[in-house]
Amino acid sequence: MPVQVSAQISDAQDLLDSLFMSNEFKTDADSAEFRPSLEESIKKTQEFTLEINELNKILRNELDTIYISEEIIVAEEVFTTVLNRLEGVDTKINLRYLDALENLMTSINSRISTIEERVRNRVENLSTVKTKIDSIKQDELMRYNLRDTTLLPEYQSAISNLKTNLGRTDSVLNSQRLQALTFKSRISSITIKINEIGDNLDFQKRRLESALFNKENNFIWEPRDFPNAEKLVDVFVVSLNLNQTIVNRYIRNHLGITIFLVFLVFLVNYWIGSNLKKIKSEKEFSGIILGRMNYVPRYPFFTSLMVILAVAPFFYPNPPVSFFALVLVVMVSVSGILLRRRIGKELSKVWWMMFFLFLISTASNLYWEIAYQERWHLLLFSAFGIYLGLRLLKLQKAEDKTEIPPYIKVFSKVYIGFCAFSILANILGRFSLSKMVGITATLSLMHALALVIFVILIKELIYLQIEVSRKSESDFTSMIDFNDIQKRVNKMFSYLAFAIWGYYFVESLSVMDLLFDGIGGFLSKQRSILNASFNYAQIAVFFVVVYIASFLANTVAYAASIKDQQNVGLGNKRLGSTILLMRLAVLITGFLIAVAASGIPIDKIAIVLGALSVGIGFGLQTIVNNLVSGVILAFEKPIQIGDTVQVGGVDGVVKDIGIRASKIKNWDGAEVIIPNGDLLAQHLTNWTLSDKKRRVELIIGVAYSSDMDLVTELIAKELDKEEILKAPEPRVFMQTFADNSVNFRVLFWVNDVELWIMIRDQVMRGIFKAFKNNDVEIPFPQRDLYVKDFPSLVQEKLVKPGEERE
Repeated sequence: MPVQVSAQISDAQDLLDSLFMSNEFKTDADSAEFRPSLEESIKKTQEFTLEINELNKILRNELDTIYISEEIIVAEEVFTTVLNRLEGVDTKINLRYLDALENLMTSINSRISTIEERVRNRVENLSTVKTKIDSIKQDELMRYNLRDTTLLPEYQSAISNLKTNLGRTDSVLNSQRLQALTFKSRISSITIKINEIGDNLDFQKRRLESALFNKENNFIWEPRDFPNAEKLVDVFVVSLNLNQTIVNRYIRNHLGITIFLVFLVFLVNYWIGSNLKKIKSEKEFSGIILGRMNYVPRYPFFTSLMVILAVAPFFYPNPPVSFFALVLVVMVSVSGILLRRRIGKELSKVWWMMFFLFLISTASNLYWEIAYQERWHLLLFSAFGIYLGLRLLKLQKAEDKTEIPPYIKVFSKVYIGFCAFSILANILGRFSLSKMVGITATLSLMHALALVIFVILIKELIYLQIEVSRKSESDFTSMIDFNDIQKRVNKMFSYLAFAIWGYYFVESLSVMDLLFDGIGGFLSKQRSILNASFNYAQIAVFFVVVYIASFLANTVAYAASIKDQQNVGLGNKRLGSTILLMRLAVLITGFLIAVAASGIPIDKIAIVLGALSVGIGFGLQTIVNNLVSGVILAFEKPIQIGDTVQVGGVDGVVKDIGIRASKIKNWDGAEVIIPNGDLLAQHLTNWTLSDKKRRVELIIGVAYSSDMDLVTELIAKELDKEEILKAPEPRVFMQTFADNSVNFRVLFWVNDVELWIMIRDQVMRGIFKAFKNNDVEIPFPQRDLYVKDFPSLVQEKLVKPGEERE
């Protein structure tokens, strides 16, 4: 029976399968072997329909052809213009303009790389879609139809829609592939052109850099050997338009960074304004606090603008020279506004003349072509710069003039030297060198002065925040602490200002790439000692990271110590040990980062540590002992900054807890450096470990003839003072019968260990007056001498005091 049922099912299946016929010309015998079943056909129809729908979703996510076309057109226009500039027969492009073109091509290359990646990803996606469509088209389902078209109308409709959608999808795919491949071809052509232009620019820069010290034109006493060119005004207009285009495009390409920096300006301005309001409304001595700041209270907006402008170029990738110039002009202009009420009349004149020369130099620095016709102008401006430098030196020496910082003397001498070198190079026919040095001198001097203002503003902002963070209305930083804060902050941010100035200076000389290539080649060259290979870059990275970690550790510790000054009266809440732990954490983290960043193998570090362990065993025991003791002090906290301690023969107040040693300021004002190992090894007395209370003991002697109850009453009365604690209760004890007096022992407690001497003085003075008023005698040591007899030969006449001797 089962065999019969199976045979019937097989016959029915063959009947169903025979409903299909091939689209291709084949005999039934040939096609029978490959004929699909009806169930499989229905299932595949459903699967292929869903898959085509997914593929259509991918195809609908088309490329942004408008954006890509615009970028390609702009790129083609840019490199066409650059090629025309570089290949011009009569064009003599200067080094600065080559840098601008290089930055422009770098920006274009970055944007082309972005759209190239989009197009490449799109081509890969379309290739995947094509593979899937080809797989569906080659499936057996597409090669067979039902013999009778009236059978299974739903299936007939589904397979018809599948084939229609497949054809439509295949048509859209081919169109998009053609479009993507066209973009890819154009982008590939642009990339090749950009690389060629980059090589050309690099060659031109190397050629100009190598010829920088060569003679370009005639000596100044010889007849002119360069032809008449267009007027400087025309050169200026053309250069201005070109640089305006470069700056506008650069800012537009980095609009997000620009908006962020503008937001920072207003955010800093709001923060300054709110802090100034708090000082004026909450601080009792607001006049003293604000009087210590020269710029922030008067110019909060210009302060915030100056701070952000100083660091703005570091937010922008590969900024062009014209963008640098724009930022620098705004910085120097803001500096002039801030200084207008801080400098005298004579210095103000010099400043505005320097500002005029600065604007002329900035405009000349933007010329894209070598203009020999400005030779005499450069001579005149360099000579004028020497005159202004001498004026600054003269004003700096004058005693009756406005105070000028001492570093102006150094700035002026360096500026005069640069101007003199520019004049000499111009006379000897080195025009490009003369212009580069002369213009860089003026720009660098004004930039340095602006950065000096920047450092002053940073110091004032930090001081403002310190005063705002103080909770007491009547509390403010003393003049000594104020000067210390200014000194530390000045050193910290002077390094930052010098780094900013150095970056501008090297960029102005157009030797950034040359300098980086030279330094990079020297540092990256592999060297070897015995079997160990290394390069100076690894060593430099290691020491730089360690130095930064040390700098951050000291900075964090100092910032925490400033905050800690608000808790001077609360000995148990000081941060001395916590600050030490913070320093240790930053230093250890910095060391580990330095090892990882430098790429020094761990096995070499192990060798060094092994060598150090031998040295520790012999000669560094004391140092390591002090270092470990410092860590123990940090965790156990037996002393804190501000504690009154006694260790060995030293009494005083703890001023600092270091990693190796601690500082104790004794009562004579001297700061005693005590190794941390001695603090743990010797007996340490901490008067303020848990609180600042102290017991005071007095030994007072009275005559044997005194009324002892009265003495006790008088002493107890003088102990009834507000400064003396009621618990524990003051005590008066009769202690000993001495040779000349009866001694009383007086015990009482005071709330502050720093005031116990003054309170003891008050008590002793009060007791002395009370004894005197009540005829209580305070005896002093005395001896009674009894003379038994005088020798008979001695004849003496005794007289009373005051009588004259005969």
